Amino acid sequence: MSAIIDHLRSFNRKERFFLVGTALGNPDFRLGCAFRQRLSDTLALEVPSDAFVAMDYHLDWIQASAYLSRDGVSASDVHSNAAGLVSGNQEDVDLIVAFDGSTATHVIMLEAKAETGWTNKQAGSKAKRLTKIFGKEGRDFPQLQPHFSLMSPRRPLQLQTDCWPTWMRTLEGAPLWMELTVPPGRMKLTRCDGAGKQTRDGGYFKVQPTDSKGARR
Repeated sequence: MSAIIDHLRSFNRKERFFLVGTALGNPDFRLGCAFRQRLSDTLALEVPSDAFVAMDYHLDWIQASAYLSRDGVSASDVHSNAAGLVSGNQEDVDLIVAFDGSTATHVIMLEAKAETGWTNKQAGSKAKRLTKIFGKEGRDFPQLQPHFSLMSPRRPLQLQTDCWPTWMRTLEGAPLWMELTVPPGRMKLTRCDGAGKQTRDGGYFKVQPTDSKGARR
């Protein structure tokens, strides 16, 4: 196992990860065979069954894992943060998958939307942060190969990706995408006034069906 994966594993402190893994009888968070094949097909990689997987994984932890895995860097030292790469905020990716390849460690980051779509502001902010970590070509850490894909019920069609790094896009410039299946019949609660008009501080609420296909941007 590479130093990068060792560090990724050591930073993973999310209670939800341990709770979900324990509750589902899958404490190691192993990917299901069908999903692993879909991920392999999307990224043109062979994702192994024992890949490291975690959820709600902070970008700070990814940056630190990549930095600490470099030759001559000791985790026990005090490190300069002059470039501000460790931001101290909670920005994360919904799912991370990492495994050792023949020449580098592959780090796959997945962002999912079930109901709402991505805005260009949201997606652009994430792309900017990932560019700072990995570089425009994804080669700032030679020992690591980053990958990124969106997941949603429908393919996003209106995202502006010109400012995204090349490694986050297809050759045609589109975001990499995987379908996320959301069962039909989902409902949502909306606060409203007595006439049913949506309001933040209304004294009433109503139940509405959601779009089973999810929003598309």
